[in-house]
Amino acid sequence: MSSGRRLAWVLTTFAVALTGVGCGEECVDDFDCRDKGTPPEGQRYACVEQRCELTSIPEADAGTPVDAGTPVDAGTSNDAGTSNDAGTQTDAGTSTDAGTSNDAGTQTDAGTSTDAGTNTDAGTETDAGTNTDAGTETDAGTDAGTDPCSNATYDPKLGTLQLGAGFVAGESAALPDTVGPVGVTPGPTYSLYTVVSQSYVGPHALHSLGTWPQVSLGATPLFDVAAPDDRGPSAMNFLSPFVEADGQYVFTGYTKGGEGFPGSVSIYDSANPDASTYVSAPSNFSVGIVPGALLVNGGGLDTVSAGLAIYALKTDTAPFTALKVGTLPPETGGSGFTAVSTNGVAMLGYYSTTTRSNLGHAVAPAKVSQALRTETPFVVADAPLLDVGSNFVAAAGQGPGVAVLRGDYLPPTYDFVGTDVSRFAFTVTNEGEGVTVSERQPVLTYVDQCTSVTLITSLGTDLLVGVDDKNGTRLVRVQQVQ
Repeated sequence: MSSGRRLAWVLTTFAVALTGVGCGEECVDDFDCRDKGTPPEGQRYACVEQRCELTSIPEADAGTPVDAGTPVDAGTSNDAGTSNDAGTQTDAGTSTDAGTSNDAGTQTDAGTSTDAGTNTDAGTETDAGTNTDAGTETDAGTDAGTDPCSNATYDPKLGTLQLGAGFVAGESAALPDTVGPVGVTPGPTYSLYTVVSQSYVGPHALHSLGTWPQVSLGATPLFDVAAPDDRGPSAMNFLSPFVEADGQYVFTGYTKGGEGFPGSVSIYDSANPDASTYVSAPSNFSVGIVPGALLVNGGGLDTVSAGLAIYALKTDTAPFTALKVGTLPPETGGSGFTAVSTNGVAMLGYYSTTTRSNLGHAVAPAKVSQALRTETPFVVADAPLLDVGSNFVAAAGQGPGVAVLRGDYLPPTYDFVGTDVSRFAFTVTNEGEGVTVSERQPVLTYVDQCTSVTLITSLGTDLLVGVDDKNGTRLVRVQQVQ
């Protein structure tokens, strides 16, 4: 998979997935078709008669903005010789012809004061075509199609992205083009994992990516992300945009088409690979790790089914136990993003049909642990709302806070256009019962679209950022200045 295709795949899976529409309808508008995954090159999904169908993306007609020669057609402004045609205004000898006013040789010898043609020799002041040579100002076709990114200045790590105040770029490592989302184990040694997938059919394989910063794609797959019943030549699996690791287990996921978007969370046991397993999880879109459990943002988990909500899989019990721990508001139209900070605050999100964007709330650690213990769900909307100020399409813990990738999907192609990665710091209060959220703090800002962010994930207390531009795809560690 090329870098461009990998980027498109990652950002398509970042799109709001699993959005509900009317009974019997697949879509209402193009916005509802984004869960179909990455379309073939040159095409996009469009809503046609309440069905998501592939249509061609129209290409820009070369030369339309500045048609070759149109603003200043060659020679049109000052045609050669038009302003001062050779000899027209001051024809040689016309004003004081030799000998006419003063006879030749008496007061003014012929040609002495005004020798024929001396002051203004034919064509000397404005030589034919000298001011505006045909086509000099805007040469035909010169401006058409120039790529501003070809002349941009690129930092070796961050490309054209700009660091916010209080942050520095640490180590960086090249990222193979074939990888998908990336997950990192808790430190102090950071082991990296990724999913490699060539198509919806699969195989969808979990691979090692080495240890940071020695990033290298393992040659041997560790685990098939798709459960046995979901494999085969007719399979259509939409990979969820997450890889999370707690030190023993590595969690990935996928969904399929159909009512409720059935799917699974896939669990690789690094200590005992033969014990790796799958747990039914319809509409799973994002997960987060808290002590002893995995939070799943989706439509159900194992035998627990209560629609779009926050579920938990207790991993400190044998066998694993599933329960509902958080209730999402009525405006929820799709699963959202999940991220957990180092001080235990869980940013839990959903797609809002009211704002038509992703929202996120900061749930205090005591609220999460209480729901795990009592099996009484908390209300997500009761927790403080992050003032993101735009849509966002990814989230990750960053020390005692979370980072989000801000931007939106813009017409006519609805490709993602990023604006920045920003961080919200969390302060836990009232013995873990409360949390306050700081104002947004820019971490990385887009100066242009020449360099893009493909993923964000936690690396201990730091942020690991996937960066892509003409110089390739790489991972960069972004640290906060202490």
